[in-house]
Amino acid sequence: MAEKNQKRVWGITLILTKIILNDYGIYQGKNIFDFTCTRQKPIILIGGTNGAGKTTLFESVPLCLYGISFMGKRTTQKSYEQFLARKIHRYLKSATHADFASIMTQFKFFHDGKEIEYQVTRMWKDDDGKIIETLTVKKYDKNKFIHLDTVEQSHWQSFIEDLIPKGIIRLFFFDGEKIAKIAKEGKEDITIKESFNSLLGLDLVGQLSTDLQVNLARNLNGNDKHLRDGFERYKAEKDESVNIIIKLEEKLAQKQTEMDALCTEIDSIDRSISKIGGNFAQNRDQSKADLATKTIILETIKNRMHESCSKILPFSMMPTALETLSQQIKKDELLRQQKAGNIILKSTIKIVNSKLSVNGFWNEFKIEQTKIKKINKKISILLNSKIKNISDEKPVLDFSPEQASRIESIIQESNTIVLEKFKRDAEKIIEVSNDITKIQTSMANAPNDDAIGPLISKFSDMNSQKGVLQAEMDHIEEKISNNTAMKKHIDVKLRDIISQMYKTKKAQLQVDLTQKIQNVLEEFAEELKKRKIQLLEDYMMESISMLMHKKNFIEKITINPETFNINLFRKNNDPFPKDLLSEGEKQMLATAILWALAKTSGRPLPFMIDTPLARLDASHRHNIVEKFLPLASHQVVILSTDKEIENEDYKKIREYTSRSYVMEYCPENGITKINDGYFWNGKGEKIVAV
Repeated sequence: MAEKNQKRVWGITLILTKIILNDYGIYQGKNIFDFTCTRQKPIILIGGTNGAGKTTLFESVPLCLYGISFMGKRTTQKSYEQFLARKIHRYLKSATHADFASIMTQFKFFHDGKEIEYQVTRMWKDDDGKIIETLTVKKYDKNKFIHLDTVEQSHWQSFIEDLIPKGIIRLFFFDGEKIAKIAKEGKEDITIKESFNSLLGLDLVGQLSTDLQVNLARNLNGNDKHLRDGFERYKAEKDESVNIIIKLEEKLAQKQTEMDALCTEIDSIDRSISKIGGNFAQNRDQSKADLATKTIILETIKNRMHESCSKILPFSMMPTALETLSQQIKKDELLRQQKAGNIILKSTIKIVNSKLSVNGFWNEFKIEQTKIKKINKKISILLNSKIKNISDEKPVLDFSPEQASRIESIIQESNTIVLEKFKRDAEKIIEVSNDITKIQTSMANAPNDDAIGPLISKFSDMNSQKGVLQAEMDHIEEKISNNTAMKKHIDVKLRDIISQMYKTKKAQLQVDLTQKIQNVLEEFAEELKKRKIQLLEDYMMESISMLMHKKNFIEKITINPETFNINLFRKNNDPFPKDLLSEGEKQMLATAILWALAKTSGRPLPFMIDTPLARLDASHRHNIVEKFLPLASHQVVILSTDKEIENEDYKKIREYTSRSYVMEYCPENGITKINDGYFWNGKGEKIVAV
């Protein structure tokens, strides 16, 4: 009974029970972490110095559950296999490595009052340079784990992702360094935007809308050749856009791999400079790198604006003429359709007259010959009256349907998309130009330091390369965005054609019903978005109030539903710019955002937190230790150094801790050893010195 009440009170979705790393990374052999905990003691505390394997453990759970898909869309199969090859444990002072590496994640899943325990194992074997991956899913049944036979093996990965969506689980893995980076770069809006679709399930709504359109296309029964040709043409254009997007995303993934390697080398040089002590010189050369990056960005924007000026933008200056042109195109199309209709009607009249004139056509009615002539004449007059009086009028422009469609697209783009892009680019030029002026002014005051000149020079050059690479990636992303917009425009055209091709009452009903469903889905997504943003604002306000050491410091938070920009307010709705927050307060804001996103998801999952107190001041460390860690979730796995969760902090969370471990790196063996207990005992004595 106590167990049932415990589940009900927690509202739990999932509890991690065990993690086993086998010859993975610096973990040699079988390494078992027992994560079982209680409601009163939700914390699992794992200590270790840098390099002892904390981050490896932190990354192991999502890697085990999702494999390559958790590493991001830009990760190629080749880079994934290279990553795994490095993770198969290598024996110190030897060229050999273990036969295989594996991660096992065991967890209890709660649904409709039922508890089910699963065991997910992902194993990798190096087969002459090719990494072979094996996924196994087991379910606890009759006192043992057996293979999940209710789901086909080929669908095990989909089963895991249905059980625990990877878009949601990302919100429950806190990385202290990531929080510090969000705070430093001020990219809170991007963090929310990247999580929001998965948070709401909007990606599923979009997929459903697309599937409905595909279903319509498969059931077309129209016979109009013109419409069918149009459908095939737009379908080909859509396929081409999709292929272009795929190639661009592959190219972007390659660039991202280059960027990751470059960033790793830059970080290495940065650490070397810091050890030597190149504060002023580093600032000076960082400014040079920033200046080079900003200059490249400025030139990229200028080139883009020049390109716009040489293509569609000039058309935006003559909206009246474009509207006249659009109307004439439509008028020409109507005239073409009327003429085609007249030709068909005249042919039909000729056939009818021929049939009526055949001897014996009226015999069954026993009508006099004089009356037959009158009837035939009357029918002929009636049919001829239906012919449109077009005379010899010709289309003014005489464009082909393809040309007319392309011109209409250009007109539409010139009226909206191009002007908006040009406006944003113009604003960005002013912003970047101001940044360049500030950097140039600050560079004049930066002192020289010849002692670390070569390192600083290399650091500056590599940051310049990073700027160029980032500009290339931004350009590729813009192309992806443009092709995606074009694909959406084609989807609208296809939908219009499909509607026209349905002629029967039953088919038209299906079209109308599908379009209504799509409209409802769009309205549902928009309404859900509004409600979730309101909920997110409330949770953020609640989290900020708990985490900030200043009382009533921020009294209101709003989120722009389009840009996801966060606005802070003091008393009386007085706006408070985020730039005025201290470094520690910015980290608290970033933590509050991630915490609020997790709450908004409505999925009670365990938190796993890596280096939670990185670079925090004393007052904010106190709030994190006392107000966040014990309350973050029903299960909180903390990975920390002895410099973060110190003895005083440990005393405060010890009463909430079910289990604790210390990972000790043994350099003589090149492996990590796991010790029970944390660095200190109850008396404050350091019992594990690593």
